[in-house]
Amino acid sequence: MNKAMRTLYAAGAIVSMLSTARAVDVSGVPGAFAPVAIGGRGTALAGAQTAAPDGVEAIIYNPAAMADTRDWSGGYYYSNMYALVPYHFTSGTYRLPGRPYVLGVAWLQNGDEVYSENEVLLGGAYERGWVHLGATYKLRFAGTGGGGSEFIDPEAGVGHQVQGTALGLLGFDIGATARPFGPKYAVGVTLKDLFSRISWDTHNEAGTALGQYAEYVPVTLRYGFLFDPDPFLDMVVDYEPSLYHDGLTKLATGVEVIPLELLPDSRVKPYLHDLLAARVGYARNMFTKEASHRLSLGAGLGYRYLGMRLNVDMAYEWVYNFDHHNNVRLGFNLSR
Repeated sequence: MNKAMRTLYAAGAIVSMLSTARAVDVSGVPGAFAPVAIGGRGTALAGAQTAAPDGVEAIIYNPAAMADTRDWSGGYYYSNMYALVPYHFTSGTYRLPGRPYVLGVAWLQNGDEVYSENEVLLGGAYERGWVHLGATYKLRFAGTGGGGSEFIDPEAGVGHQVQGTALGLLGFDIGATARPFGPKYAVGVTLKDLFSRISWDTHNEAGTALGQYAEYVPVTLRYGFLFDPDPFLDMVVDYEPSLYHDGLTKLATGVEVIPLELLPDSRVKPYLHDLLAARVGYARNMFTKEASHRLSLGAGLGYRYLGMRLNVDMAYEWVYNFDHHNNVRLGFNLSR
């Protein structure tokens, strides 16, 4: 393990220790801008993407993996979260010609006319041998609209519906991936939402809103491991320890199978071998029984032409103990 990786792991340990002291000030349960699994591949693998996120999803899971971009990539994914909230994710990366640097940008938007959240991500990655380093800056803003039903106090005759806006000018993710034992093994680590502060300004007719206040998005530390024993098979595991007294320790794992890799060698196999991917993932919150299990299935179709590759991915996620409101992801990415 080189100096850069040792430094990032040490930083994770420091955050773990400091979080105990801050536990009385910051909740480990996210409120606004809660992290969710994004993209067709990431969702299908239950979010276990810290070691080897693919393409346009890297900026969300581990910005260091953007360094795998050959020339450029771009894509869009849509989700209907819990059959309640629409999510839109648009992302792109670009490698500076002849340089070991990759730049990335993404926009994540969710919500409706009642309440919506937006995150704009600006990231960069650096490649040095078998080590990749990356960082992302997050700009966040949210607001309430005029939709929804207004609750009127029958005695006072005033409305209680809260109107307001939120702005977060601070927020950073940092990450690293490494393949110290060759291409079949990858490890990754990310620290997310460092210094993420959200300023709120809320009001309502009844005067019961909180007014102007600030809150912090909980910091998360996540480790990942990829084992790629054969072009036919990838196995991934992520572990996220709790950093707060009321936080949750999380485990996620997934398997990706490329079935056409099993075809016998022929003249057409190079054009077909990675056409289809099948994925399954499982995640749970450890040491608790409340709403802790998630099972995901997904598939991807990919085609190469003129040096470019188009992937179309979809995933379906079963969220146990959530009244059968499950998540669907559908989208595409194009890369070269």
